[in-house]
Amino acid sequence: MSILSTPAPVWQWPADVHDFGVRNQIESFLDPLLAATHQVFSTLRNLRVFLQLDPEIPNDWHIVFEVQVPCSDIPDYVQAQHAWTNELFRICPSPLVCIFCLALVPVDV
Repeated sequence: MSILSTPAPVWQWPADVHDFGVRNQIESFLDPLLAATHQVFSTLRNLRVFLQLDPEIPNDWHIVFEVQVPCSDIPDYVQAQHAWTNELFRICPSPLVCIFCLALVPVDV
C-alpha cells in the first residue's frame, strides 16, 4: 500500500513585491529572508508579505513580513523581534535592511 502525500504549496511572491525587489536589486534577499522567517518562527500560522508606503515620507516603500504566531510560542516578544532582525542583518547588507520590516502578530489558538 502506498501513501499519497500532498506537496506543500510553493511560495509565490506577490507580483508587486517581486517587481520592487528587481527594481531595487534586492530580489536575491527575498528567498533567504523567507527561509529565515520560517526558521525563526517555526510555528507560524500565517505569513503575508506585502509592500507598504510610509505615510509620512514620499516614495519610501518597505517590504513587510507579517507573521502570525501563537501567543504561547512568543514568551518574549522583544527577543522574537531581535531574532528576526539578527537574521535580516545576516542576510542583507546593513544599508538595505531598512527596506524590510517585521509585523509580528501574536494570535490566540
